[in-house]
Amino acid sequence: MKFSACSLVVLGILVPVVSPRALALSDGEAATGRLIARRYGDAIVGVRGTAIMRITVGERTVPPKEDKIDVNGTMITATGLTVTSLNAIDLRTAFEAMRSQFKSGSEPVELAKTEFKGLRLRLADGTEIPAKIAWKDLSRDLVFLAPADETVADKRLFAFVNLNDAQESASVLGNYYHVSRAGEGFQRVLLVRACTVTAIIERPLRLLMVSTDLCSDVIGCPVFDPSGRVLGICLHCMDNGLPKSPVVVPAADVAAIGANAFAPR
Repeated sequence: MKFSACSLVVLGILVPVVSPRALALSDGEAATGRLIARRYGDAIVGVRGTAIMRITVGERTVPPKEDKIDVNGTMITATGLTVTSLNAIDLRTAFEAMRSQFKSGSEPVELAKTEFKGLRLRLADGTEIPAKIAWKDLSRDLVFLAPADETVADKRLFAFVNLNDAQESASVLGNYYHVSRAGEGFQRVLLVRACTVTAIIERPLRLLMVSTDLCSDVIGCPVFDPSGRVLGICLHCMDNGLPKSPVVVPAADVAAIGANAFAPR
């Protein structure tokens, strides 16, 4: 089994910590990271289901491709609205990147809208709630999911990260904390990483580059400052419609786009 050299503190499982940044943490910084993880851990949920992609080449239909979805997401309201990476659950961008492989002479290659089956949100206690897609934004790599049964919110309040109580400014080389969950093989244990902002991109969209390493579990999860205010959500940087390196989309931008999920249509 191959392990990546991500800097992390695991709550519940003891693993080697290999990052110089992690080794340099003071007792106070480590304690802050643990408090933030425990405060917001229940808001980090699993997004599960199946994505189905249907391709036609000319008049021929290629057998549908199914892909299992099992990624992290962040609940951002008490009613269960959850945000994660659109590219992590939708095969369309992967298809576009490989479109040339599907070309057959002059026959047109078409991709139908991705279908989703059995979408659900897995809570920290293992409960799974049927979900539906509420809004998408490809330019920011965002997808918002909500409980399929709107009455679920009447029966319980969900733990969530309040994007309206955000840290709006970021400092290059400032210290921050990334909270996520490990995969199923590690019992979805809560993870917290110390990270720094390495650069701030202002145009065409504001994005924060952070030292979170290239671990898949960081996608769809929040980054916090030492006071526990959310900085943003870790997603993919989009380049000509294709996902690139992980970046942090500011919390205010995620909240503004998420408001569309509640707008009447």
